[in-house]
Amino acid sequence: MKQVQFEKTGRPAEVAFWADVPEPVLSADDQVLVRIEAFPINPSDLLLFRGVYPRNPLNGDALGNEATGIVEAVGAGVSGVKPGDRVISLRTDNWRERQVLRESELIRLAPGLGTETAAILKVNPATAFLMLKDFADLAPGDWIIQSAANSAVGRSVIEIARRRGFRTLNVLRREGAADDLRTLGADHVIADDDSLSDRVDELIGEGDIKLGLDAVGGASTGRLGQVISPSGTLVIYGGMSGQPSHVDARQFVFRDLRLRGFWLTKFLSEAPREVIVSLYNSLVTLALDGAFRPEISGRFHISQLREALGHAEATMGRGKTLVTFD
Repeated sequence: MKQVQFEKTGRPAEVAFWADVPEPVLSADDQVLVRIEAFPINPSDLLLFRGVYPRNPLNGDALGNEATGIVEAVGAGVSGVKPGDRVISLRTDNWRERQVLRESELIRLAPGLGTETAAILKVNPATAFLMLKDFADLAPGDWIIQSAANSAVGRSVIEIARRRGFRTLNVLRREGAADDLRTLGADHVIADDDSLSDRVDELIGEGDIKLGLDAVGGASTGRLGQVISPSGTLVIYGGMSGQPSHVDARQFVFRDLRLRGFWLTKFLSEAPREVIVSLYNSLVTLALDGAFRPEISGRFHISQLREALGHAEATMGRGKTLVTFD
């Protein structure tokens, strides 16, 4: 069997390789053998190669945040999945041909969910869903604002918000995606510049913005903080600019803003199993309703791994790079 590895940090396309490892076998009653079909390359995966994100010692030499596959065999104590079921792995060592998972480390998916949607369901839609659910008491008609609106998380936020009746202000660093986001359901699309506050005032008038979501950092964080309503919450879940987040303390002191962080990996490591299952059941329901259709910028066979990693870096934020085994 083969899996993706790297021995030194650096440019992903230069340090990754496809290594032979022992074939996995079931060794406990609660284990499941999964044949991996496809995985996307996330920004966090690329940052792991570069040494920005720490390696998880529990993964050994393996890596990869997401993957979907088909169950091939189950242990005697497994009752929730059977051979032939499609699943996603909750682990972070998924870039391999086959994987042994405990039943608690996977989510069984509905039969109607396609491979590509299944492959991207774990991280981005889940992040969007939880940020909209857990940080503000939102009701239909409420406004939220987000940076990086054309990212995979940003697009998921738009789709979930539209179905829940929330209204969205979507901030972009570059032009060209506004019409696409409006088609998804974005209410307004705004440039990420110093005129942001004035534009927001023009668009929502006396409306309140209870929640802001930031994945950019730098000055963008501060601009979102300026327009969130008093007692609102700003959630930071990424730093695409590579710059520290800049915020004005006066906005938080005098308007009682709340600054929070979110990391899905932490949530999945701490949440009870029933909460995780409920989360992904909700996402599957939304996906079957047409949400989260992946915007794929490139499809590669695993034999083209280095080309796929190069493509993923070159197109970061402009669609998913998907790697398949078939």
